[in-house]
Amino acid sequence: MRISVVSGIVLGLVLGAACIGLYAWRHQGTSDFVTDLIMVPMRDGVKLQTVVWRPIGEGRYPVVLSRGYNTTGPALAKPFVDAGYAYVGQATRGHAGSEGEHGVADRFFADAHDGYDTLTWVSEQPWSDGQIAMYGKSYWAGTQWLVAVEQHPNLKAIIPQVMNADVWQCGYRCNGALSLALAAGGRAYSKDSMAEITALGLQNFFRHLPLITLDKRVGGTRLRGAHELWEQYVSHSTFDEYWQTITIRGDGQDGKYRKINIPVYLMGGWYDYYAGAAFTSYQQLRKADPTRDVRIVVNPSDHLNRVVSGREFGDHAGKNEIALATRWLDYVMRGGDNGVGAELPVKIFVMGINEWRYEREWPLARTRYTKYYFHAPDGTRLGTLDTHLPGNEPPSLYKYDPDDPVPTLGGNHSVIDGELASIIRAGTVDQRPNEGRSDVLVWSSAPLAQPMEVTGPIVVKLFASSSAPDTDFVARLIDVYPDGTAYNLTEGILRARFHRSIYGEPELLVPGTIYEFTVTLQPTSNVFLAGHQIRLHVTSSNFPLWDRNPNTGHPQGMDAEIQPATQRIYHDRAHPSHLVLPVIPASTDSTAIRLTGAMEVG
Repeated sequence: MRISVVSGIVLGLVLGAACIGLYAWRHQGTSDFVTDLIMVPMRDGVKLQTVVWRPIGEGRYPVVLSRGYNTTGPALAKPFVDAGYAYVGQATRGHAGSEGEHGVADRFFADAHDGYDTLTWVSEQPWSDGQIAMYGKSYWAGTQWLVAVEQHPNLKAIIPQVMNADVWQCGYRCNGALSLALAAGGRAYSKDSMAEITALGLQNFFRHLPLITLDKRVGGTRLRGAHELWEQYVSHSTFDEYWQTITIRGDGQDGKYRKINIPVYLMGGWYDYYAGAAFTSYQQLRKADPTRDVRIVVNPSDHLNRVVSGREFGDHAGKNEIALATRWLDYVMRGGDNGVGAELPVKIFVMGINEWRYEREWPLARTRYTKYYFHAPDGTRLGTLDTHLPGNEPPSLYKYDPDDPVPTLGGNHSVIDGELASIIRAGTVDQRPNEGRSDVLVWSSAPLAQPMEVTGPIVVKLFASSSAPDTDFVARLIDVYPDGTAYNLTEGILRARFHRSIYGEPELLVPGTIYEFTVTLQPTSNVFLAGHQIRLHVTSSNFPLWDRNPNTGHPQGMDAEIQPATQRIYHDRAHPSHLVLPVIPASTDSTAIRLTGAMEVG
């Protein structure tokens, strides 16, 4: 093993620990390769800790680059090196052994030019053949999106996993609401704070108001820059310059997707927070250049690529991300005739029937968008869903009290902090405990006589009024089994002040006025089997996944005051609230190819 340190930097204990770990791993019977640890200078003189893993012997190799919280390790590097690539892992500013005075408070803002400078450095190394791909998930994917827009000539492909290129639309904030549990992790608290949080109780911690001082409730965190980062996420509550700088708009209106001129392979999970983001990016990239090689693979997994529990999907539901990546890279960077070029670009796992399937496009061209209208002739909170327009029905009412929010039960999110597992985890969870609440409206279809596939984007059109100048509307789609078990499929939220546009200036409601709200849920793919029911929940909170709307209309995150709101959901001929489902006809289509095995290599 070789260790190289340039620019006169001595890493001390950090380097020593890294060396010990690498040495121990190399003697566990795995294939050997050369390892270099280098401090790579950026244009402003800041040096970033970088580890290079490459095959033994002289040669020039295509390179896979990952940039994130740390340099990653041999478990990730080895498969790429074994496949004939050099692998470069780099810790971004303020992380691990990298310099960076402001630490995490600068997250995302330096990653475009730091990534560009790193690509230049990699391309100039004697072991590099000048072709570089980027790989990684979450923040490691965010760094890919930001530098891809810069069009570095040596960046040939990116493989972003479980990360939204639009961190405003559904990232740290989602359709106006703060992604509370996600944003708080490592920002408002850390493991240093857990003793205080345990004594206080997690629910009480998240209930602290005003949100802007949540980190101070338990003494903050010792993570560099975390306090500043928390304040930024909370205080920037509109699509202002802060978010504009570090985001690629999901509607494509900023033109950034058109600047990404390289092949892209997207990977996601139905129960990850960024499932919808992956398909949005796929659509925008295909729209910008239909000839570009853009692919996507999605299965019933969470943020860490684990197949979620609760509902049975079978042993074949997983995906080997690195195997998929290396096979695709062999095709796009080496021109290998390995069958990838002939495959359809969309690969999805269809839940319910638990099958993998190739598709030609997204959304599917054969989709029949079907409206399921709300019915409750007596105005109760337990209503029905069907395809017939409602008559003259009274509205259904409920009171949303921020002091008693609807608790998060599973769902589509990216909270991975183990300390939160007791109150929030991604995936399928029986929703019946929430259905007895007076602030949850429940709309159910009759049991299905035949299976019905729902694959694609999902929206709920709500005609609603509120007694408050601002509030939230939450919708959740559920697959109800014959025994009554109600498994969640997907969910979404809309902060009412953003009813005109999530990118424009917010506009408070006129209390008592009826508005048409569009609540966008994450996409899904599920077959509702015969005897199952389609169910929709409508409510105003999902806590602590999203922050509670205090209903006051005051500046977000600064309010210690809360007040209840009376919500009316209208379902009459003039105000036909409904769910729009992307129904896929049962007939066989030549554009779809069913797969029976696991997604190991394609």
